[in-house]
Amino acid sequence: MRLHQQPLAPVPYAASECGLTDASSSAGVMPRRDVTPVSWRERLSWLVKDAVFFIFLYCGYVQVRDGVLALLGRARVVVLYYHRIGTPDVLTKSASEFRLDLDYLRRRYQCISLAELCGTIRSNAPLRHRSVVITFDDGYRDNFLEAAPLLKAAGLPATFFVATGFIGTDRDFDHDLRDGGRGPNAAPRYPKLQWADLRAMQADGFEIAAHTVNHTNLGQADQDAVQMEVTGSLAALNRELGYTARAFSFPWGKPDDISTTAVQAVKQAGYYSAASAYGGVNGRGSDLFDIKRIDVGNGNLSRLAFKARVAGFDPDYFKLRSRSWLSGR
Repeated sequence: MRLHQQPLAPVPYAASECGLTDASSSAGVMPRRDVTPVSWRERLSWLVKDAVFFIFLYCGYVQVRDGVLALLGRARVVVLYYHRIGTPDVLTKSASEFRLDLDYLRRRYQCISLAELCGTIRSNAPLRHRSVVITFDDGYRDNFLEAAPLLKAAGLPATFFVATGFIGTDRDFDHDLRDGGRGPNAAPRYPKLQWADLRAMQADGFEIAAHTVNHTNLGQADQDAVQMEVTGSLAALNRELGYTARAFSFPWGKPDDISTTAVQAVKQAGYYSAASAYGGVNGRGSDLFDIKRIDVGNGNLSRLAFKARVAGFDPDYFKLRSRSWLSGR
């Protein structure tokens, strides 16, 4: 269902419950000023990076490229992914920054659903407008409390990929426990979605999709485990939310985390597409079971870094493809 895009209005935010403060060395990521002292070298690095992003965005290349591709019916479609909305860290955008993201995307891109993108690819129809698709991974409850109200206020569609074995539980993802354990009687570090939340989100027009049962790395799992994770997550979603066409995204999502066996299992299970998480862009002729996504959910990204990533400045993806090319893969 296509949601009507309208001006963003103030939305009351629920209290955030995310608190990681890991740093990152990725391009455009700024160390947190409120966590560690900032040296003049770090400040200079930010300025240089932002200058590079500014030149990339406004030198004319992006505008000419996008115009030519639109005329050819091969406009770029960028699928973005987030994880959490709350206190900024490497997996969490603040509500205010996410709101700015949505406002920028509404003004500069055509915002479409994942199902709409895949339908266009399937029909081999021309793509005349540069577009974006918004997705979330894992299944944190702030997706319902904070992200969904902002998306709804903006009239923007989104897909939420959830690990069904965590829904309605106190389980923590392994990646959320890396910087410290949790006591036996402690509350989960990041509360998870409830089935009632997902029903409400689906009723509001958002797509609820699968992200395995246990957030398992399918590139390392054996065939039986792959089959259980792929079919089990789909069965749980259909049982709790009703039968409908659903998409899938691979946990971790890097090339080594996606095996041929897993892709085949996703196809056989009846999903209409599968998404990765290692960067890249989509367009006419893209593989429905290799939908490429870009990470913009790092709460330490500068505004220019966010805009440049959406526009195609993605050094990590370039490095990945260069290594793949040099290794002959």
